[in-house]
Amino acid sequence: MKALPAETVRLLCSSQVITSVLNVVKELTENSLDAGSSSLEVKLENYGLDRIEVRDNGSGIKATDVPVMAVKHYTSKISCHEDLEQLETYGFRGEALASICAISEVVITTKTADDDFSIQYSVDHNGQIVSQKPSHLGEGTTVCAANLFKNLPVRRQYYSNTKKCKEELKRVQNLLMAYAVIKPELRITLSHNKAVVWQKSRVSDHRTALMAVLGAASVANMLPVQHHQEQPEISIDGFLPKPGSELNSTSSYTPDKTFIFVNSRPVHHKEILKLIKQYYTSAQSNNESANRRYPLLMMNITIPASTVDVNLTPDKTEVMLQNKEEVLLAVETMLISLYGYSTGDDNLKTGGNQPSASSVDVPEHTNVVVPTAMTDISLNDPELLENSSTNADKQDGEISLSNTANTSSSSISEDWVINRSSSEFDSINSSLPADDVVMNSTADLNCNSPKASKSDSGPGQESEVSAESWSAGRAFSNQITGECLEPVKLHVPKANEDLRGTEPTSTRSSPSKRPTNVIMEKMAKLTAYELISNRSVRQPSSAFSLFEQDTRSQVLQENPRASPQDVTTAVKERWESLGEEDRKKYESKAEKSLNAYNLQRKRATEGGGQCGEGKKQMSAESSLNKAQGVKRKAPLANQQALDKLFSSQPSSKRSLAKLSKPLPFSIATLKQSLNLLSYQNSSSAQGLRLVNRLASHGAWVVLCGRKLMLLNPFRVEEALLFKRLLKNNILPTVRLQTPILLTDGSLGGPEYMDVLLNMEKDSACFNGDIYFTDPRLVANGFEIRMIPGSSSSERHVEVMGMADCMPFFGIGDLREILQAIKVRDAKTVEQCRPLKVANYLESEAVRLARQLPLNLSRADVTNTLCRMKQELEEESQVCIHGRPFFHDLVSIPETEQEALQIMSSSC
Repeated sequence: MKALPAETVRLLCSSQVITSVLNVVKELTENSLDAGSSSLEVKLENYGLDRIEVRDNGSGIKATDVPVMAVKHYTSKISCHEDLEQLETYGFRGEALASICAISEVVITTKTADDDFSIQYSVDHNGQIVSQKPSHLGEGTTVCAANLFKNLPVRRQYYSNTKKCKEELKRVQNLLMAYAVIKPELRITLSHNKAVVWQKSRVSDHRTALMAVLGAASVANMLPVQHHQEQPEISIDGFLPKPGSELNSTSSYTPDKTFIFVNSRPVHHKEILKLIKQYYTSAQSNNESANRRYPLLMMNITIPASTVDVNLTPDKTEVMLQNKEEVLLAVETMLISLYGYSTGDDNLKTGGNQPSASSVDVPEHTNVVVPTAMTDISLNDPELLENSSTNADKQDGEISLSNTANTSSSSISEDWVINRSSSEFDSINSSLPADDVVMNSTADLNCNSPKASKSDSGPGQESEVSAESWSAGRAFSNQITGECLEPVKLHVPKANEDLRGTEPTSTRSSPSKRPTNVIMEKMAKLTAYELISNRSVRQPSSAFSLFEQDTRSQVLQENPRASPQDVTTAVKERWESLGEEDRKKYESKAEKSLNAYNLQRKRATEGGGQCGEGKKQMSAESSLNKAQGVKRKAPLANQQALDKLFSSQPSSKRSLAKLSKPLPFSIATLKQSLNLLSYQNSSSAQGLRLVNRLASHGAWVVLCGRKLMLLNPFRVEEALLFKRLLKNNILPTVRLQTPILLTDGSLGGPEYMDVLLNMEKDSACFNGDIYFTDPRLVANGFEIRMIPGSSSSERHVEVMGMADCMPFFGIGDLREILQAIKVRDAKTVEQCRPLKVANYLESEAVRLARQLPLNLSRADVTNTLCRMKQELEEESQVCIHGRPFFHDLVSIPETEQEALQIMSSSC
């Protein structure tokens, strides 16, 4: 035996620490976070194989540490193994940079706050500096690793598959998302081949960070949870899906978005993940596909560093817990407080016997924040109501249930009753939008049986309620009638029962009582592009859509409880197993539908002689829509024809009218009418006079002097609504969990801080705090507080709340408001709107304008023109999309010769 060369040992050890592009990004990212950086940029080229660059704005590397910064086992984070018991950093081994240098070409650029300029160092495979030169980069550290795995050809060959490279890029993105969730104040940008893949700006709290990662729809279905206990010391906080929330928005088929942290470190813990999935699946009992999905959540478990061993794997993603059973018990306690007991819990199978030593007692300090309103709960039984009347506290919308039994000695059946009631309250609360309510997980219930059975208990002794009796509805009975009180009554349809045939007349007539998952009628397809030449034309149907129309009702009759996803899956399976003859029948029907659509389209575009048929078709289509109860949320407009009509094309390119009809015409009569209109123009808005409405296009013909023009009133309404929103709209403010401290650096300089301090403020509160009431701040969704001090250094200015209706809205927009006040001397709210707010108000104006009726009356259009003259400037004659209000048609002639010239040119 003989010793291996040092180069071989270094390569073997480094290839174990750095096994993928993900490991490189993870190690460099954790180094940046340990340096206290608030901005992180990750740039990849060729999926990271050609180049990986990680740039931060942290404290940098001191000049005294530069010679050994890439040498193995040199670190500034710990000095001995005892320091691992108080570990507060992500890295601690001193192997990352040395391992990266061994398998790639590394260049490090760094600058501290004391340095005058940054210096770029080139490092060899041994971690030694070979060259250095000055650089233009600012404070912080930039590490660039090029030609990854160039001396490990087999591992580089693994990434020759494009699919594997894309999967690796996705894993890098998921890793950065995890750090973005646990570090809300961190700004992250991920780029690949100079294109931004994903980015997140600085936010104030974990909820906003989750919105940037998962989306607003997913976070809206989540609840903040907290758990704390002292012996042993365990704290858990995060956001979990609501019980019974929508499956598609709160779960996925992979655990990539199930963010689990231990002491703010992203980890993979199979037992915690299994526990979370078990209880989440039990809360989704109505959906069988939930067993294959993982919930979207964020959970941070904080325990003493001395009870965690993170030095198990090279990537530090797996940890060993000293008090693993207590941690799992705390997690399960919190899950029970939110979801109730899992359907697969072995304790529930004992039928109410005393639990084992591992059974769960819900502590009093687990809180679940549930958005709900003031809720009154009552029971039909007078005696039961009397016994439980002292339990419901309805003041301030808070519901508390107190248990008379001792928590430590309570049986599993009592816990079952508690959590069953808590889950029912959660289901009620989730459907009522109002203020937040804190519901204790130890929702104790004082609802024992009103009178004990003679055979089971003696006088003064309470009978024990088992899980089976509660589930079967035999826990409580009415002492007067002797019937069982059922807290939940399930209505199960009878076998082979026709849903529509056995339904009472009153139920059939009430649309609100119809089953929500049963298609009672076939809806016509209506889109904005079916209106051709003012005629409604039915779109063609494909062979699969025709088969789906016939099969969907059959699937629902066979399984009325099937979800829409299950119905769609069943229809697709039947279509795939359909025979060739039946498939040809549907294909022939689809071909006939396409031919009919082409014929109707041809008739609609031709017009003229086929006008009668078109009217019949339109009346038949409208009667079909009326019979089927089709409701259009917004009126349909012939947008293509309007755009063509209002386009700025020369008149020579427009197609002439194909049809003509002789009309009686007299120049003398026209002159007389024009003279009469000219006297009335003085009182009309901008000399405009409404002539008549063009019914086919929803536009109005107006007369201005001797010019006939076409007016689009909807474009005017868009501009008016946008103008009004800019002046008067106040964005709603949401309180931040952690206020943001404003400094001269965050605002862009001391001059902007002076501008902010000179703005209008309210009088001091009883505690001395002063709130800014300037409308230029309030209308843009900022709530700012100033805590005065004896000097400017002791004075603090904080952002207490911001608008949450726009993504990435933050301090940069406040800086934009202050810049408008300082540079442009903006006095009004309209002049101080940031760009994001202006774009948001534009979309709101378009949304409101689309809700207007298609056929505006003459009085409405006249009112619109009057408001246009009062509120809009004369040169502003375009909508917010830059399209003109008016379109010139023709100038009315004054003499017979001009009229003849116009007629001859048109012919």
